[in-house]
Amino acid sequence: MRCSSQKGSYLQRAILNRVCFSRSHGSAASAIAGHQQDAPINFKNKDYLYSTLLDGLQKPQDFAFTSPRTHMKPFYDIKKLTNEDEIKEYAQKRIPWSSSNDQVTRTPFAKDVVHLQTLLDALLASGNLQRAENILAALKPLVDRKLFSNSVNQYLQVYAQQDSTTIEDVDSFMSQMRQTYDVYPNPRTYALAISKALQENADYTKYIDMMIRKPHMMQNAFGNADLLSLDQILVIFKNPRILIDHVPLDLQSLYKEIRRGEFDEEKSEATPEYFTSKNTAAPVVKADTEEVRAVDSFGLTVIRHTLLGLESKESLNVNELFKNMDEDMSENVLHNSDGKRTNYYEIYRNLKTEEDRKKFNTALDMFNFARQKELESKGFDAAREKWKHEYEKMRARGDLSMNKSLNAQLYQWYLDIIPLVEKEMELCSQLLKDEADISALPLELRNQLKERATYAPYFVLLPAKQLAVITLLELLKLNSTGGVVDGMRTARAVISVGKAVELEYRSKILANRHQKAVNMRCPKDWRKYIKSQSRIETPEAGNYTEWNLPTCAKLGSVLISMVMQASKVTVTGKDPVTGDEVKAVQPAFHHTYQFVNGQRLGVIRLHKKLVSSLAGNSTQNSVQPQLLPMLVAPRDWNKLDDGGYHFSHSHLVRVKDSAEIVAYVKAAAEAGDLDNVYKGLNVLGATPWTINAKILKIITHYWNIGEDFLDLPPVSEEPVLPAPLPFNAEPHEKTLHYKKVRSLLQEAATFRSQRCDSNYKLEIARAFVGEKMFFPHNIDFRGRAYPLSPHFNHLGNDMTRSLFLFWDGKELGEEGLRWLKIHLANLYGMDKAPLSEREAFVDQNMEQILKTAEDPYKEEKWWTKADKPWQVLSVCFELREAFKLEDPTKYRSHIPVHQDGTCNGLQHYAALGGDIEGARQVNLLPAERPLDVYKFVAGLVEKRLDTEAEAGNEYAKFLRGRISRKVVKQTVMTNVYGVTFVGAVAQIEKQMDGWFGKDDFKLKHAHSTYLTSLVFESMRELFEGAHLIQDWLGESAKRISKSVRTDFVGEESPDPKKPFHASSVVWTTPLSLPCVQPYRAVNKQIVSTNLQDITISDPFGAMQVDARKQATAFPPNYIHSLDATHMLMTSAACGDAGLHFASVHDSYWTHAHDVNKMNEIIRDQFVNLHKDNLIIKLREEFERRYKGFLLAVHIDGNHELAKKIRSVRRDIVNQLGRALTLADEIQIETKRQALLKSPSAQDNKLGQEMETTISVTEGYDIDSIKVKSSKGKAVQILVPLTFPDIPRRGDLDVEVVKGAPYFFS
Repeated sequence: MRCSSQKGSYLQRAILNRVCFSRSHGSAASAIAGHQQDAPINFKNKDYLYSTLLDGLQKPQDFAFTSPRTHMKPFYDIKKLTNEDEIKEYAQKRIPWSSSNDQVTRTPFAKDVVHLQTLLDALLASGNLQRAENILAALKPLVDRKLFSNSVNQYLQVYAQQDSTTIEDVDSFMSQMRQTYDVYPNPRTYALAISKALQENADYTKYIDMMIRKPHMMQNAFGNADLLSLDQILVIFKNPRILIDHVPLDLQSLYKEIRRGEFDEEKSEATPEYFTSKNTAAPVVKADTEEVRAVDSFGLTVIRHTLLGLESKESLNVNELFKNMDEDMSENVLHNSDGKRTNYYEIYRNLKTEEDRKKFNTALDMFNFARQKELESKGFDAAREKWKHEYEKMRARGDLSMNKSLNAQLYQWYLDIIPLVEKEMELCSQLLKDEADISALPLELRNQLKERATYAPYFVLLPAKQLAVITLLELLKLNSTGGVVDGMRTARAVISVGKAVELEYRSKILANRHQKAVNMRCPKDWRKYIKSQSRIETPEAGNYTEWNLPTCAKLGSVLISMVMQASKVTVTGKDPVTGDEVKAVQPAFHHTYQFVNGQRLGVIRLHKKLVSSLAGNSTQNSVQPQLLPMLVAPRDWNKLDDGGYHFSHSHLVRVKDSAEIVAYVKAAAEAGDLDNVYKGLNVLGATPWTINAKILKIITHYWNIGEDFLDLPPVSEEPVLPAPLPFNAEPHEKTLHYKKVRSLLQEAATFRSQRCDSNYKLEIARAFVGEKMFFPHNIDFRGRAYPLSPHFNHLGNDMTRSLFLFWDGKELGEEGLRWLKIHLANLYGMDKAPLSEREAFVDQNMEQILKTAEDPYKEEKWWTKADKPWQVLSVCFELREAFKLEDPTKYRSHIPVHQDGTCNGLQHYAALGGDIEGARQVNLLPAERPLDVYKFVAGLVEKRLDTEAEAGNEYAKFLRGRISRKVVKQTVMTNVYGVTFVGAVAQIEKQMDGWFGKDDFKLKHAHSTYLTSLVFESMRELFEGAHLIQDWLGESAKRISKSVRTDFVGEESPDPKKPFHASSVVWTTPLSLPCVQPYRAVNKQIVSTNLQDITISDPFGAMQVDARKQATAFPPNYIHSLDATHMLMTSAACGDAGLHFASVHDSYWTHAHDVNKMNEIIRDQFVNLHKDNLIIKLREEFERRYKGFLLAVHIDGNHELAKKIRSVRRDIVNQLGRALTLADEIQIETKRQALLKSPSAQDNKLGQEMETTISVTEGYDIDSIKVKSSKGKAVQILVPLTFPDIPRRGDLDVEVVKGAPYFFS
């Protein structure tokens, strides 16, 4: 009997539908519904109904089902499934993630689907169509028809590209799609057929005829820009049967121009001949310099045409610029062979008119688009060529020492690795082609082939030379990460290398699609092409799925093993006997084990000689070429995985092993709820930047000295360790000696790690001097925005931030000059003074500022005392340039000016709770002077110390008079974000450096622990309202994470006797972004690699939540989601107002000229965010999402409620004849709730009369009677989930923020 055919009330359908119910809820559910379907049920008799439900518990009937488990099989064992119909029916099951009320679900075969889709993609990429057919057959029953159609189209696309495939073959395939695959041709199928027909000069109109009555289908077909080239689109749009309704919106202007004949080269007067004829060169400007050689590149021809119109060309050597651009086009940004490059920023900033700047930007964007493609898709090739260039140069000198050239050494390793990779690639190719029966082979060989089969389809996707370069660069990048000094964790390394291979493969695919998409023949075509990038990746282009972690681990381990085998360094030493110098060869990388935070981990270590080279030499050509700043504006976000880099896949939300987050965000995206998130991110990504070359020059000067200077780490020498103690030394002495040695080694390792990191950043900065840069952004699960470029961006430290300028300048004006001065004062450390005093500080020090800009080395005593010295120096340079003008307000400034919130988390808490005193302390109220919350808390702590010192407390006596704002600042700032007491103790310990001797570890820790307790007490006293809200958020999260779902039992629940906590804390931001806390118990999977066994997590298993982390993390995560929302709202509004905008979380940046406007927007958006009571909305959302959930609590066993529940349990046990489990109680209550929700009045009456262990708790104040589980005679019971009362809101009117000058300042 099928679910859909059953009649009767909700309860009748639930009970009779045993099989359907069991498939949705597992074996315990089937036990409840285990009534014989043929026997009539007397629904009028409550006792009979009750006994019927219990009868189902007594006679459980498990649903037998065999999972395909294709994710465990090698590719050659995957065939069409024998139980396809059964699996197809079961695949329709949808399992809710955290709540069935959200309708966000997962498929039972998620791991199998991911494995099959990635295999299909890899096999098709290598042209293995026969293997791909088997994968398609296995995939068919596991996914819905729409997804499967995309996979069939993937196959058809590769099939159609084969030389032996004709248009007739394509027609035959399309005609058999319904019979073979149970799918119909969709718009992408027709686009494939049309493209193939046009390639063969065959009749394409028959496919048009099939769609002609469905304009929407036609639009979707023509939108497949990766299939239909511009030439083909031109042919199609000239067809008189194609109407404008058939054309996608972004191509309609092109359609109109074609119909008007503007694309006919013979008739077009607007297009110069040198755009349409390769035999005609673009004209050059006559000047004293030699005429520039002809340029073949269409892109440079367009650029020359644009630049010839510059009015400023009298002061600009356009011919020289053309020559330089032509040379730059052939060089990768990172790997310029002669070190020379054109400074486009200097050219741009010296242009005189806005019209010229606009033209130059247009030309540069077109030029940079081609370079961006080279940067993303051919960066590894460029790195290899640079290595080769230096290798050959050094070999000619007869010196290949790593000390002289790391690049030459890298090329030598590359040459030695290539044969190993090629040999393995040949073996993988043979395995993929071999159709022999693997099962007939001997066991040892069979196991060897099975291991190779896990990575073989992916190993052959890229050339051996690229795999070698990728692996080397990835290992260099990972040095000193994961708590491993001079090395990396093996698990991270193998997965990172596998992911890097995938990233390069995806970039290659995208670059090929873009190359094919348009054949550009005129400037208009180029501009339309750039604009159309967002539609190159159509939804039907394939089911993009990331490679799973086991695949990445296997692939990465094989490649790393080859690098370890081939990479050697030469070391010299002295023979202990003869004293002669001897040389030896040692591995550059080796695998070992070490303890990190008490855990034994496999690590890959770098040879010390290689570490020294990375920290000291130029590493520009060791930089990974992907995920760098972009040379052109990123693609706008408009879908979950459509935005950011042009030739690399990017995801809107950065997620680590959480399919649940992806599912929730995907549901929101498909519902159209994320448009405001997209808008805010697009404004951030559209802001153009450049490198501050003046600051880079100064930083480089101090860097090359190699000493500890500001935040530049020194060159790390081997530390001088104390002499070893005698073996019979006292245990206490040994402990102190060990701590000293560890401290010295850790300090040296930290300097090495920091220097490598700084070197990496500076090399990227050097590569981008004079370039126009953009930073695509995405968000974390809370909505906080981060640049996709991880290694170099404006979120870094003071040195890194000082390196950035806005590409576009804006005239200062009176207010802009004022804000530039205030900005310098803020950076110097005057940010707690009134704005007028900050401005006066700069005016008083103007002579010193100008001297500093004139000679920063001579005047370093002044600027190095600043809080943020590098940024202070950058503003000094800017003010000097401004005051060179007769009227400094006319200066076009490029410096980003910051407006920072005052302890922004507390600002949001004060607004949430309406806390007037808290709002005053964090400058939400109008005031003549800014209040310093850190100083105020320090004062409260000092008062407590005075009191306790008078009472004789020795700790207080020592600490009294030492507490400054700096001591408590970090703890106050992070207290609101949920810092633990242990974490706060560590923060304050760092501030106590110098108060104790280096060896007084124990004494220092005791004092910091005492002081931390006083800081926490003072914070709670000052921000009582904030802490009440914080407590409410924490308690609500605790209840959710400890709740029990009534729809999550049976096969998903490991123990029916214990509550299974399956629900994460989920909430929705005011921008409609769903936030899901990803803290769950990790379902570990051991993957064997040839380096070691590694443990990875299974992202598809809905494991029990980590209740402690869910509860403690929710208050700070919720506040982070609010500050992220405020930033994105501000970003979008600044974009609407035409402002350049950037942010570092709660620090907002724009031009000095626009600070007043940005400040107005910041305040307006904060008011818009908090005008509603967000906590009430949050509670209402929780009550909707977690409606019907239960909570396991403990009460005193002697309480009357406990006695009632024991009585009900005894009655059920007597009828069951066995012990009652928690799952039984849940299922009985579930049935009672089904009765109460039934449209049948008779069912409702029965539900009201039923008595369960949960129904008897109604009417009791559970919060008042619950006890701790450790209490004697405590009894665990289930009660309906409820949420605590919301703390009373204070009287703060958030509108006052609009008049608060120091809210952000």
